Amino acid sequence: MIGLTVTRSKILARVSVLQNILKRYRKRNREPKVTNSQRALEYFDIAYAPVYGTRWPSVRLALLSKPKYVAVLNNFASYDETIKRFQTLGAWDIGKKYSAIRERIRMRQEQKQTVSNDREGGTDEATATGKFVRPSLVELDDDELAARARLEPKGRYPEEYRQRAAAQSPDMEEVDVTSRVIEPSEAGSSLLVDYVPATRLKGLENWMEEADVFTNASQDDQEIGVTVVKQEEPVDFPEMLKIFAFEKGNISDFPQPRSDPQLRVLDHYAMDGASLLPVLALDVNPGDRVLDMCAAPGGKSLLVLQTLLPGLLVSNDVSESRVKRIRNILKQYVPRGMSTIENMTVVTQKNGCIFREAEEYDKVLVDVPCLTDRHSLMEDDNSLFKTSRTKERLKLPELQSQLLVSALQAVRPGGTVVYSTCTLSPLQNDGVIHLALSRIWQETTIECSIV
Repeated sequence: MIGLTVTRSKILARVSVLQNILKRYRKRNREPKVTNSQRALEYFDIAYAPVYGTRWPSVRLALLSKPKYVAVLNNFASYDETIKRFQTLGAWDIGKKYSAIRERIRMRQEQKQTVSNDREGGTDEATATGKFVRPSLVELDDDELAARARLEPKGRYPEEYRQRAAAQSPDMEEVDVTSRVIEPSEAGSSLLVDYVPATRLKGLENWMEEADVFTNASQDDQEIGVTVVKQEEPVDFPEMLKIFAFEKGNISDFPQPRSDPQLRVLDHYAMDGASLLPVLALDVNPGDRVLDMCAAPGGKSLLVLQTLLPGLLVSNDVSESRVKRIRNILKQYVPRGMSTIENMTVVTQKNGCIFREAEEYDKVLVDVPCLTDRHSLMEDDNSLFKTSRTKERLKLPELQSQLLVSALQAVRPGGTVVYSTCTLSPLQNDGVIHLALSRIWQETTIECSIV
């Protein structure tokens, strides 16, 4: 009887210990885990806030908001009914809006020229009265008076007036490129940004601040042999592009694409509105040989194709799975048997860092792999901020600069390279461009200018 009692007491003691262990384990489990998207947001708050200053809160809000899509109509399908559907939904034609904006810019330039001629001729109000034009906030609503205000030195009227005039003419503001570079003294030593040359990637102990990684990233344009050319006229909006978007503030979704029953292709392609900009910047002309160097999933290649302008379009990517995605997009939107389109469309699988086709293309689009800020904030599973993908993330600037160097070597003299990312990182934008151009200047005889 005594032996049974001892045994029972031991069992109860062990059960009590196990219960305490389980309680502690459950308590630890209740502590929230840091997700990859939270890790990305913390990183952006530390890295971007010093760069964008007072603009960062609104930029941050935009990154966390629902993306705004546009719908690209398929020129190889019957789209009249699709246009009616979009108009019924309240969407408007971006091409028509763009034409109206260009016309306003043209009129504004004419007004500036007229005012300039009047000043030179001594017939303007300032010359006649000896007083400078200082319009009120009400008067600034008048385009002509605003144009005259913009011609005055900045010190001639208060800051609020100048900002109001600048709002009517964004090109008035001078962009301070140096302010976009994070200096260690400004960001503080706590900014351990994940950028390290790949040659040092033996462990994670060698983390460095962003501004310390590539010394060439902070050099002036003149130091790396680059000239800057200002393009006075806006780029053309290709006539054959039919793109619809909802008005500002409206983030409604477009309906799912429908299949054309005769041609068996989809009637439109939905893409992030910002993805339109690199293709417009390419400024494709009739017969151009175009290379989309990092083309997957294929949206920008499809957009180039929809202009009906290129004589050759080469869509390239490095991996087999990504190349399959490009082929699937083309298959969904280009009817079979259209020999003209099929002959001008080529899909290749090559490493863009060692692209060997020198001076083969008129236009090259280099839409590089990057931090993909919005995607990193929205996607936990396939995120660059996974701890297992840290080294991949560290290599990005080096990879980007190699791709840009290859693109500059692939374009013919007089051709155009458009470098684009979907990140706000100064290093992966301005920094990579400076690094690549520095290499071009030091290692080749190619002469480049930034437009």
